[in-house]
Amino acid sequence: MRKTVLQNVVVYTFAAAIVYYAARSVSWTRVVDASSHATLWLFLGASLGGFLCWFVGDTILYSRLFSYFHGSTGARELFPTMASVYFLQLINSYVASGAYVLFLHARKRVPWITGACTLMFQAYVDVMLLAVLSLLAIALVPTSPIRPGRNYAAGVLGAGCLVASFWFLWGAQLNRDNWLRWLYERPSMLSFRMARPSHFIKLLSIRFLICLAAGFALYGQLASFHIQIPLAHVLALTPLIVAIGNSPFSPGGIGTTQLVFTIGFAQFAGKSDLFALSLAVSAFNVLVRIPMGLAMGAPLEEVAEVKREFTTERVRPLSALRTDRGN
Repeated sequence: MRKTVLQNVVVYTFAAAIVYYAARSVSWTRVVDASSHATLWLFLGASLGGFLCWFVGDTILYSRLFSYFHGSTGARELFPTMASVYFLQLINSYVASGAYVLFLHARKRVPWITGACTLMFQAYVDVMLLAVLSLLAIALVPTSPIRPGRNYAAGVLGAGCLVASFWFLWGAQLNRDNWLRWLYERPSMLSFRMARPSHFIKLLSIRFLICLAAGFALYGQLASFHIQIPLAHVLALTPLIVAIGNSPFSPGGIGTTQLVFTIGFAQFAGKSDLFALSLAVSAFNVLVRIPMGLAMGAPLEEVAEVKREFTTERVRPLSALRTDRGN
């Protein structure tokens, strides 16, 4: 408990430091004025629509991911775990990801490390998509604030293609004494070995639609605060917002949202107006996640079941364990 509390203190302290940095030279009078003149129904509609697109899209995405490598998984089956993940994102993304691993272990009997590697595979797919979208945004909108990072995005894309070639083409051809062949044959890397181009395309397509919906939702949020920014510029900055918003040091997007808004859209609006919008977005993201804590019952029951199974296995006679190949 003390360790968890300490981790939370560190995470929220880091987020508060980012907010403090982003709030420099902000006029709080202007922040209050911008908030009071915002179109509330438009902000709530855009925010709720964007959140539902993320939630439903993620549920479909991870149900497909788990179905490809660990057996059929329906969206309805995954719903309680997904709600728990979104609630735990108020702590950080690493803690939230643990709910996925628990789901795979309790429901699909997937070993812990194998489940973690499956999430790593999805993270790899996400990084590849964000690199492609970033390069595309820079090409279509040369004035985008993310233009200085084009070389990094190109490097990430190149490294990702090399990784894909390893799993698709030459990894299985290496000699048995090669350490890369050892990595290729690890049981925990099941998802990387089983992945096919069709899996990549489907997962990339779902994530792309989620990011596109996030861009349109962001455009609506900006319009609700009377901040007029061309849609192309908003969509061009969306990959960066998506990437930074999932930072493990950003509980619910607090801190990074303020930083990206005030820097990324600085050429279109005043810092105080952008800071006001960023606070409203962060507050909405936190408030909409709190009720999802009610869905924690099912994952907690799975934790108890896993604990009972572990305790039972520990007290079994050693002779029984020796004859049980599954253990």
